[in-house]
Amino acid sequence: MTNKLIKVDRVRSVAEATDLEALGADLIGVSLTADPRFHDDRTVTVEQAAAIGEALRRATLVTAMELAKDPDRVLRTVAATGAGMVQPITEAIPPPEVRRALSDTGVGIVYGGIEIAHDDDPGWVFSAYAGEPDLNAALFHADVLPEYRDSWVFLRDRAPEYGQEFQIADLDELGRERPIAVGLDFTADNVREIVAALPSVRGIALTLAGQGRRSDARFHRYADAVRVLQAARG
Repeated sequence: MTNKLIKVDRVRSVAEATDLEALGADLIGVSLTADPRFHDDRTVTVEQAAAIGEALRRATLVTAMELAKDPDRVLRTVAATGAGMVQPITEAIPPPEVRRALSDTGVGIVYGGIEIAHDDDPGWVFSAYAGEPDLNAALFHADVLPEYRDSWVFLRDRAPEYGQEFQIADLDELGRERPIAVGLDFTADNVREIVAALPSVRGIALTLAGQGRRSDARFHRYADAVRVLQAARG
């Protein structure tokens, strides 16, 4: 799966970042603000984020942060961390002036917090972004069927029994329309199968956490994420 982008979010140390990069991660995400979905200690400081970014040789640092403030503050934080991309901490769309300022400095936005449920209409998944000009979108991170622990098995085996359910073909079609990194219940046993089934999707995304605050919060523990990347690399 050498042609697939690999994104790992909520990395908290230089050691994690360099190990994940060595395993093929292309985007290393760090959280400067606590993520309300999780209960753990994976939030980092600006200084820690900068150290992680400096240690990367190939991968791009993505900082998840508050983007609803003034553009100057956002740009100062981006400069301090050395981030190549930024991601809102929630699904919120940054104000036009922030998007413009980031675009002018060559920093793209990863739009995350997108969740696709089993009964979602594919036409509505990205409807919140349809009327927004100049999104400066580098990537969209969508977690698929987070309400199911066995989301891939449901999507592969059970969804086809119901014509109105969200399907694998719907996900791949969304990948033709825009750059998407998908989050699923990746394991060492299924990651290569999933990648093969989604040729139009730009890449895969894993979110690191120790504990979720919600039953449907999709995450991987660090050791599990390492095993997924090892299997993906073959």
